[in-house]
Amino acid sequence: MKRERNADLPDEVLVMAAILGDIRAFDTLVLRYRPAVVRVAQSIVGEEWAEDVAQEALLTAFKALPTLEEPEKFPTWLHVITRHQALRFSWRERRWQEKRMALDQWLLNQSAALSRPMLNGTPARRAELRRAIDQLPSEYAMLITLRYYDEMPLKRIAEFMALPLTTIKWRLHRGKQLLRELITRQGGAYGERENRGDPKTG
Repeated sequence: MKRERNADLPDEVLVMAAILGDIRAFDTLVLRYRPAVVRVAQSIVGEEWAEDVAQEALLTAFKALPTLEEPEKFPTWLHVITRHQALRFSWRERRWQEKRMALDQWLLNQSAALSRPMLNGTPARRAELRRAIDQLPSEYAMLITLRYYDEMPLKRIAEFMALPLTTIKWRLHRGKQLLRELITRQGGAYGERENRGDPKTG
């Protein structure tokens, strides 16, 4: 019941609760933004290591929460942390992750959301669509993926990317146009569904 109540609370309230030791509050923040964290990591380090980088970014964010001076800017702050962790990723850091600190392991044991895998295999029937999305410019591909694959609300995407909601809407619209044109040129099977407005096609 407490987790259900947390789902309706603003980010800044959850941040303050997490700072005071409420792991469930942080768990709710993880559920809100983990898809975006994984996608950002994936765009930098690739799919193979995206989960590791995302997990490290979230653990880093939890431990650094007391330093966040403006809790309402948590999404943008988390985005910066994620990019930083991904760019610093190296073989040495991977070996370090295998010897995870006790606090990290405790957090993983306490938070179901942190341990939940996000990169699921794409069904064969949608492989063509996934390939087409991957051919789009990165700013469009990520928005389409976050909105329709991860079902992340537009307002939350805008907060995470630190962009105006109008910009997010325009890029999403333009991305869908580019995707439709790409699929049509390639004679794909999804062009007709996209024209009917099926969100899962773009």
